Amino acid sequence: MSDLVEFLRARLFEDEDTARWAADYRSRPRRGPDSSREERWQWVETESGGRLRLGRRPMDYLQRPVSLRSVNVYPWQSRPGVGPHHVLDVSLVKEGVALHVARHSPARVVAEVHVKRRLLELHSRMNGTGVCQACGEHVREGGCTTLRLLATPYADHPAYRAGWRA
Repeated sequence: MSDLVEFLRARLFEDEDTARWAADYRSRPRRGPDSSREERWQWVETESGGRLRLGRRPMDYLQRPVSLRSVNVYPWQSRPGVGPHHVLDVSLVKEGVALHVARHSPARVVAEVHVKRRLLELHSRMNGTGVCQACGEHVREGGCTTLRLLATPYADHPAYRAGWRA
């Protein structure tokens, strides 16, 4: 197994673990296929509880208190007065940040990690001649172009190597 494959497996584990941690109402990550609980988030107006309709102007600030809510019910028992869908309350947030947070809910991150793991498995198979069995590319510096592209978002990680750039 190449260092690049090991690097990618570690980063994907971190991404999934963080997403599952965010989705777990107990604030402890759980592992397993059902532990993300298909966690999806949406912004709602704090007072009315109505779903917030966000625009596409990322520099605008929301001018009213809003709450990030889970579509799923959290079985909260630790804080009185907190609703069963509560994730976060804010009084000021940039609209672009709000869009980003809701769009990258734990369920989506976990799904993306599973796809990337599948790509990693497909493209880490070599046929003994240094050729990737999935794409037929001659492998250089630990992996084919697909694996090096998968590593690109982690270029700021201290273990990332410049030779892995695609």
